[in-house]
Amino acid sequence: MPRSGSFLFSGFRVLGLYSNHVPHALRYHLKHREFYVVTSVGRSFHTFNVSRLGIVSVSNSLADDITCLAADRMLVFAASGKIIYAFARNKEVVMRYHGHKQEVRLLLPLGDQLISADSGGDVVVWSIKGGGEQEEAGLQSHSPVLVSITVCSLPPTDIYLRLNFDPGTFDVSAMMHPSTYLNKVLLGSSQGALQLWNIKTSKLLFTFPGWSAGVTVLQQSPAVDVVGVGTVTGRIIIHNIRIDETLMSFTQDWGPISTLAFRTDGPPIVASGSPQGHIAFWDLESRQLVAQQRHAHRTAVAAATFLHGEPLLVTNGADNAIKVWIFEQEGGRARLLRCRQGHSGPPTTIHHHGNDGKNILSAGQDGTLQSFSTVHERFNKNLGHGSVSKKKEKKKKKGLLYEELRLPAITALASGITRQSDWDGIVACHRGRLTATTWSYQRCTMGAHHLKPPFAEKDAVAMAVDITSCGNFVVIGSSCGRVDIYNLQSGLHRGCYGDGEK
Repeated sequence: MPRSGSFLFSGFRVLGLYSNHVPHALRYHLKHREFYVVTSVGRSFHTFNVSRLGIVSVSNSLADDITCLAADRMLVFAASGKIIYAFARNKEVVMRYHGHKQEVRLLLPLGDQLISADSGGDVVVWSIKGGGEQEEAGLQSHSPVLVSITVCSLPPTDIYLRLNFDPGTFDVSAMMHPSTYLNKVLLGSSQGALQLWNIKTSKLLFTFPGWSAGVTVLQQSPAVDVVGVGTVTGRIIIHNIRIDETLMSFTQDWGPISTLAFRTDGPPIVASGSPQGHIAFWDLESRQLVAQQRHAHRTAVAAATFLHGEPLLVTNGADNAIKVWIFEQEGGRARLLRCRQGHSGPPTTIHHHGNDGKNILSAGQDGTLQSFSTVHERFNKNLGHGSVSKKKEKKKKKGLLYEELRLPAITALASGITRQSDWDGIVACHRGRLTATTWSYQRCTMGAHHLKPPFAEKDAVAMAVDITSCGNFVVIGSSCGRVDIYNLQSGLHRGCYGDGEK
């Protein structure tokens, strides 16, 4: 398709984009002996190695935003609207799956087949390598829920089986493959019931009545026959599906369960995510909460996955962050091992740091100040979120609310590299505040000085800022017409110009 418009300002690269609300997919490469995490960033997805969180590849863009991701040993599957795409080498589209009438919201690779579910009640089983001739089957009556079943397959990527559920009685909200259950898939509904299907014989094997709450997550545990069920009420049920018996249950106080993950390296721990960004860790032996990671993400935890046989947990969220947590502390607590994080809100201002064009300072509506490298992501820096007072920040564990300490978003900033090794080289103005803050690029943190003029009008706000070429002084202009000068080393006020001079 011919390009319209000028090529002069065409996009080249996107900086600081790592993840959105779509749950990540985890892959293990047998040849490389390494885990990879795949995250959606809109119309394309990024692949990172878990060992360093270094970006491996960026996929080609699709026509619409990606709604869900899944991966098997060879391919990455991404659903966009009503179409499912299969990517090879984490980049190129090699197959397209057409057949859904509504937006696809769930994907599950299972051997040589791919199972997908859409918002209209259709569950489709695709034969990746092709199948046999078309055959029509009648209605099955194993359950009060009527399901129309169609068995057909046309090489190489057409439908092998289609199940159509009535969303009013069984709205598919989660699905998983129980370990060692050949050709079986377990479906969860927003009404609370669960159904176990044999996708080869197209038969409903069993219906679980549920727990009077919509199912949000289904997750296989390390034990055969035992699955974890997350609900919209915040309840976690550990259930044996072979004997239909609930072994134990927990209740999370932070709302619906957004994700579940079982630890497989020894300790019997299950992690649950919440819409508030917190993660809870439950001990299956003592049947109690053993630890919690508050504010693991600024938004809902989209997905959490334990690496098989390792004390590592990978999480992502809509706050544009991918995080790897390690469990090496007593009491089952997690420590942040590595992270890739951009702005969780739109940028408010950007500024080149230095004269070589290799680093860009960016402030966002999320209140953070970050530096993005135009050379490689390993040079990125997160200078963090400004706080009203560092002394108060130390007391936040003693009862102060998390958000009370945060400064508003940065509206203007200036930086200088001449003396940045000696003292703070970045100065920022904040929305609705007269006081400006200093930041250290070398230490990646907010500085000690809060620059406020000795005399100013009551409702005055800092609007503009610049640093002199010598790096010794900063000039700050306010909404009342004042232009104040400060010494960057000491933070002392050195003079002022304008109508407000006194």
